[in-house]
Amino acid sequence: MSVFLSSSSALMSVFALSALIVGEARAQDTASDDVIVVTSGPLGLRVDELVGSNDVVSQEHLEENLAGSLADTIAHEPGVSTTYFGPAASRPVIRGLGSDRVRVLVNGVGLIDASTASPDHAVASEALEAQRVEILRGPAAIAYGGGAIGGVVNVIDGRIPEDRANDGFEGRFYGGLTSVDEGETAAARVRFDLGEFVVHLEGLTRNAGDYSIPGMAESEAFHLLEAAEDEDHEDEEENTGHIANSGLQFDTASGGISYVGDWGYVGIGVKQTEALYGVPGHHPHGEDEFHEGEAEEEEASVRIAMEQTRYDLRGEWNLSDGFIERIKLSVGTGEYQHRELEGSEIGTEFDNSGWEGRFEARFKPLTVWGGDWESAAGIQAFERDFVASGEEAFVPPSLTEDWGVFFVERWDRGQWGLEGGLRLESRDLRTASASRSFDTTALSGSVFFRPETDSFLALTLSSSERAPTDVELFADGPHVATSSYERGDASIDVEKALSIELTARTQIGDWGVEAAAFRADYEGFIGSFPTGLTMDGLPLFQYRQADVVLSGIEGRASGPLSQIGRWDIEGELTAEYVSSELDGGGNLPRMPPLSLSGRVEMVSDRHTLYTQIEWADVQNETADLELKTQGYVLLGAGWTMEPFETRDIRLILQARNLLDNDARHHTSVLKETVPLPGRNLRAALVLNF
Repeated sequence: MSVFLSSSSALMSVFALSALIVGEARAQDTASDDVIVVTSGPLGLRVDELVGSNDVVSQEHLEENLAGSLADTIAHEPGVSTTYFGPAASRPVIRGLGSDRVRVLVNGVGLIDASTASPDHAVASEALEAQRVEILRGPAAIAYGGGAIGGVVNVIDGRIPEDRANDGFEGRFYGGLTSVDEGETAAARVRFDLGEFVVHLEGLTRNAGDYSIPGMAESEAFHLLEAAEDEDHEDEEENTGHIANSGLQFDTASGGISYVGDWGYVGIGVKQTEALYGVPGHHPHGEDEFHEGEAEEEEASVRIAMEQTRYDLRGEWNLSDGFIERIKLSVGTGEYQHRELEGSEIGTEFDNSGWEGRFEARFKPLTVWGGDWESAAGIQAFERDFVASGEEAFVPPSLTEDWGVFFVERWDRGQWGLEGGLRLESRDLRTASASRSFDTTALSGSVFFRPETDSFLALTLSSSERAPTDVELFADGPHVATSSYERGDASIDVEKALSIELTARTQIGDWGVEAAAFRADYEGFIGSFPTGLTMDGLPLFQYRQADVVLSGIEGRASGPLSQIGRWDIEGELTAEYVSSELDGGGNLPRMPPLSLSGRVEMVSDRHTLYTQIEWADVQNETADLELKTQGYVLLGAGWTMEPFETRDIRLILQARNLLDNDARHHTSVLKETVPLPGRNLRAALVLNF
């Protein structure tokens, strides 16, 4: 289903139409509020009052940093990286942890896709669908269970309206072009009042061809290793200058309707997603170009056809009587299908159907012992029926049932306070021949201080447990996406972590500074480790448990630098580092390296000019069978303008990877054969009406 446009001429027609519409558009105030509330936290605290490390990424920031996937778009945030399985399939990595240890949510409940099962499975959420993205790291995510032991990425998409439309009708249009892959993206949404109801309609399409790279697809280290082992490898000419089979086509359409009043809202929504994208790196085959959603079929190519239909019910009620201040309800159900196409044949098919629900209650604040006492409680549950069939179905059909109850308490005396959380969770996993049940507990306690105005310090201790997944327990088969034969262990027990985190936010002069230092000691960390054996011609990886220590730091500083005439010059610096250490020596695989980034921008009334640089160190703290990854420097520049004073139009012009450098994410399974895109020119138009 193509909900919008997939050809260049059609996209240009939309731009022309938008130029006509804007003549009647009403100017909107796009300035964000000074007070930003993190809705992912049960207490609804301000972003600068959370005891853990967090970020709220605005809609404008997402549009400015838009990349191939949601994970790639937010990967510049401190402590966040990406699995980068090409421009279509990537998942967030937080503090070196990914897969089932980082929950990707939409409006507080799961995506009901198959993205945790394999790195080549795309996340069923688009960055342009988000009104904002909330990122919670470490113990800040305790209310979301063991699957969030590393963190939470919560997409707030507004598909089910919570408020009435501005002046009864409002909308937003985005259109963008990229040179590196001849990519085209268009998205639009409208919201309007219909009596006491509010209707939201939205659509998005993005398509791209094979993207360009500065040199060879294979890394130098991998190329030398193949030469040393006298192995045959692909023709270099076919793997130079572009990444074959990296094209994509994503289309989504969604709608929602809510009944909105002074008491809150209640509504329903539906979303349909269809995608077709290539799996690069494993089967390079030359010019397998995507164009208008279709690919030239060649026997060696592997593409994935993905489809999901999702329904949601959400509501929030503000109560004036009794001891409960507010209650929230979110329920989502979906049918997901994922087919791996080898030429025109279906090789493997994944089907995932299920539901997830979350109920929260926030209690009215009390005055206790000279301080304000706030509390919240909730229940979350989900069921997932997962079926894989075909030649590469390395996991048997399974049913996962999970439920949890959580409590969060906070006592704030002004200059200091305490916060605590508790979550009890139960998980049942069943296949045709086996079943396992697990009970887990997560507990956290924090003490926070405000030594002076605009300063906040918090020390958090937490004990978390995570139940294993169906893949970790029952996998037994070749997994081409990871170039390995994976074997689970049905006797695996609960994974436990004892963590400590120090969070600080303050002002140094006119600069705002935020930083976090953390350490997590894992007992029985569940990982896929090489055995030195082979099965079906692939290296055998066995899931087992080991004790691991993860530690690191992350931070950001931003503020004014100078002023030249009407231009304010501002700067930003970010840094992140995480390390792992196995009890018997060695490192976990795919850990991100030390990285730094800097940005300088010149801001006037309607123009922003900026340049930014990203530096990643060499990663030589490698796991068994891993090659080290060379460091890189990425230089970019951009110009954002609002050309009309009375019309809400924003034009984004960018140049990324200006030096056309070879860059690879160590967190990617495909890092040796799939580098990041080369030099890329991007233009986008955003229109609010």
